[in-house]
Amino acid sequence: MKKFVKTLLVALLVLMPVTFASAKKTTTTTQASTAPGVVNIYVFYGDGCPHCADLETYIKTTLRKDEKVKDKFQVVYYEVWNKSNDHSQNIELFNAVGEALGTEPSGVPFFVIGDQYFSGYGESYNSTIVQTILDEASNSKYVDVVGKLVEQMTVKPVESNPEASIDSEENEKKSNTDIVGIIILGVTVVVVLIIIFTKNPEEDEESETEEVKEEKVQPIKAEVEEKPAKAKTTTKKTTSKSTSTKKKTTKKTTNKSTKRK
Repeated sequence: MKKFVKTLLVALLVLMPVTFASAKKTTTTTQASTAPGVVNIYVFYGDGCPHCADLETYIKTTLRKDEKVKDKFQVVYYEVWNKSNDHSQNIELFNAVGEALGTEPSGVPFFVIGDQYFSGYGESYNSTIVQTILDEASNSKYVDVVGKLVEQMTVKPVESNPEASIDSEENEKKSNTDIVGIIILGVTVVVVLIIIFTKNPEEDEESETEEVKEEKVQPIKAEVEEKPAKAKTTTKKTTSKSTSTKKKTTKKTTNKSTKRK
């Protein structure tokens, strides 16, 4: 029983760190890159914009995990839609980018890769986005249009990270899952321990009594087996002694009869 309890506790100690390790939080960083072979995706979006949220989810859950391009891009976000943020420099950059690319942005999301831009977002854009990243990353004449405009600005635009809200949702789901797992594990351990320590004591006594009986029976059998052997030996000695006595008596009688004659 003790060995079983020890094994159970060891298993618990092994499983707990694994469970907590799975609760590790994920955080997505967003910043411009200057590394060769890596392009920047500049996303102008609005808080509360559903199409912007779709684009952010696509970038976070699909594009960042795509083996073909995941190491070939970085994302920079600029919020330009929600007036309460008062990001006037972001709107200034937004307009300057449109002018540099020869277009007039009419809404969000609006995003730029090199000197290529996309207005709006839908799933039909996905394959084009991937191909544009590959083309620009391998283009020796790659031009970071938005990056150059940011360098020229006196008041720098304010970067944000809408993917952080997606990270928070994922972390919350993981935490909830981990909590449920820990509760189930804890309840299982408690139930097992209760079963072990509430085992019928009479059964334990009976099993112990049977073991003692078996131990006592074995030596008794051994003694019984040894006794006949000793008895045989004694009989043999007695027989030999009586035979010898008879021989001596016969010899004396013969001698006496000879003398008489």
